[in-house]
Amino acid sequence: MDDLADRIRARIEAGRVRVSDHAQGRLSERGILFSDVLASVPAWTVVEIYVTGRMGPSFLARHVLSAGTIHAVWGMMDDTAVHAVLVTVYLPDKDKWDEHSTSRREA
Repeated sequence: MDDLADRIRARIEAGRVRVSDHAQGRLSERGILFSDVLASVPAWTVVEIYVTGRMGPSFLARHVLSAGTIHAVWGMMDDTAVHAVLVTVYLPDKDKWDEHSTSRREA
């Protein structure tokens, strides 16, 4: 699973990426352009990795956009998947995340 982000990044760079309906709704709600998310992929920070999930293996990434920091969950159904999937995006809650939005605060 160590190279999950690299495998997903390769699909994104090859233009093999899809946006889930859920993620499209969150992008629209928050006024975030998908093109801005894509432009920030080279500098993303992987925050958490999820071995299993509804969309297969996935991870939470911190993206820095001109408008601020967002979190995005990226996944793919399995290793044979043609496309990477943007599962969701959200603004990190300052009460739940550290000042860099890379570590969860203690409950």
